[in-house]
Amino acid sequence: MRFAVGGLQCLSLAFLLGCASAKPPPPAPPAITAANRAAGQAAELSQRQNWPAAAREWKLAVDRFALLNDRAGEATALHNLAQAQLELGTLDQARRHLEQAASLNERTGRQEDWWGNQIALLQLEARSGQTNALQTRFEKLTPMAGEIKNRSLQGLFLNERALWQQSRSDLASAAQTLQQAQEHFQAANDRSGVAAVLANRAQLYEAQQNYAMAIETWRTALTRFESLADPRGITRALAGLGRSLLAAEKDLPAAEDMLRRATRNYRTLNSVKEAQATLELLKKCLVAQGKDKEAEQVHSDFGAE
Repeated sequence: MRFAVGGLQCLSLAFLLGCASAKPPPPAPPAITAANRAAGQAAELSQRQNWPAAAREWKLAVDRFALLNDRAGEATALHNLAQAQLELGTLDQARRHLEQAASLNERTGRQEDWWGNQIALLQLEARSGQTNALQTRFEKLTPMAGEIKNRSLQGLFLNERALWQQSRSDLASAAQTLQQAQEHFQAANDRSGVAAVLANRAQLYEAQQNYAMAIETWRTALTRFESLADPRGITRALAGLGRSLLAAEKDLPAAEDMLRRATRNYRTLNSVKEAQATLELLKKCLVAQGKDKEAEQVHSDFGAE
């Protein structure tokens, strides 16, 4: 009972000498404390989706890590700065900072982080409609994708590839790639990734006009997003479910309810384009139910909220 004896010895001497213990580590240098503080505050602001303040704080973190020649910290801060700028719609700045982060990660051999930068660049190019740049990047990355060891990263890359394939009307390939992405996310126990793929599969079913499967998959995705307390995912699933029910001309009162909630949520999230598109679907749903008067005033109803 060696460990018990040692413990008793410490206890018996405590009254006279106190138990021996390691000295506390010396305080971090002020420059390191300042850099970590800026990154911590920026992360909290990003979590709260306060994107203007998050962008300012991430820029400060970039500068603080650069002063320390901490290229890993600088690259991470650049990536997160770009994510905030992407939310703000300043896409040129976001692209520049992602490219800078990728360059730093490549020079320091941080391969997983480099892939994260590349996936973010794919998302940016898809969002901004830069089809030529998107194709060029996929042609460069696809032969290299086998080297990705992180299953979540592999899932993210495949998810973006499937969306690209769908945008090119290659629906069969998109379906196969989404299945592969889901398998990687499941292997990594990445619940958010699985939920996102389910939403994309539901949207693919819509494109194939397979509304029965779209409705079923949107419902599953909604349940997954609710379990994650993911407001954007929940709102996307509500809109998708309402849209699919409307297209199938099935249970229009339920479709109306889903579309109303999605419109309100998109407005709360300041997603103007999505809110407008969902509002138009709601108007169409009301007309399909013979609620012409409600359809005429639906814009003013939501405008007054």
